[in-house]
Amino acid sequence: MGMLRFEWLNAFTRRGADVQGNPATIAICSRFPSESEMKRAATLLGTNMTSFVVPASDPHTYQIRHFSPDGNENHVCGHATIAAAESLARKHPEYREGRDIIFLLNKRYGINEANQFQASIEGEDITLTMPAIMNLTAAPDGFYKKLIKALGIRREDSEGKAYYASRIDNYVLEIKNPEILESIRPNFNRLVQLAKLHEFAHEGVMLTSRVREGSADIMTRVFLPAIGVNEDVACGSSMCSVVPYWKLHSKDDFGRDKNRFVNIFPYPPGGGEGRIGGVQNVAIDVEKAVIKLTGQVTYHGSIKIPTLR
Repeated sequence: MGMLRFEWLNAFTRRGADVQGNPATIAICSRFPSESEMKRAATLLGTNMTSFVVPASDPHTYQIRHFSPDGNENHVCGHATIAAAESLARKHPEYREGRDIIFLLNKRYGINEANQFQASIEGEDITLTMPAIMNLTAAPDGFYKKLIKALGIRREDSEGKAYYASRIDNYVLEIKNPEILESIRPNFNRLVQLAKLHEFAHEGVMLTSRVREGSADIMTRVFLPAIGVNEDVACGSSMCSVVPYWKLHSKDDFGRDKNRFVNIFPYPPGGGEGRIGGVQNVAIDVEKAVIKLTGQVTYHGSIKIPTLR
């Protein structure tokens, strides 16, 4: 019986600060294990994402596949990709010396034309270049009503309209203030039912609010119960739609002239202790339709699990 080795890392931590970070388990392999093996490992490990990284034919280029705790494959995961960059840099020091890393996504999912992300490392900061989903579509009022019911909030608690980001497959909803955002206690069963409705099928819901005090610009919470993660501690891919929302659709002029945002996640998910789940620095280039998502990663150690054969 063989063994699969994983590294456990938390993404979007912050050195010297009480920031939890989002856990991921990363396996760097010579080739991908079988589909059943990868699904089994993700279920056994139970972190918010388990990812497998395999060298591609081009130098400094890697294929990456992501699996959520329910064993299903995910088309994109920002926090696990940043964690994978740190894991690779631990083995290949040249990635800390200016050499970029290219991650090739599973070809069955079309997140951008190149179907790839680029990672670069400078000091403790890892930056991931990702698509900015600029063509956000206003959701029907029928969806909005079902959504706020599942979230347990009133219409006046939000800005009254949700927006759908097709390539990232999520909805964005602006909440009036961080206090309301932190107080939300969703009905996750209703969120799952809503995610599975044919006309409204989606992967996740991103709630975001402007922060008017402190060093952060925005606060975000991410609900993904349909893929086995009720609330993500600090979701990286959420910024592909959340930051374009603030640039294009926010009710005031707060985001329209900004090209850089500091985003935070409350911790524990759902608030209550005044701690932070993750810190992200995000720069957006509207003309190129890309964001540069920057965060730090904390390494916790390695885990081995036996293979099926």
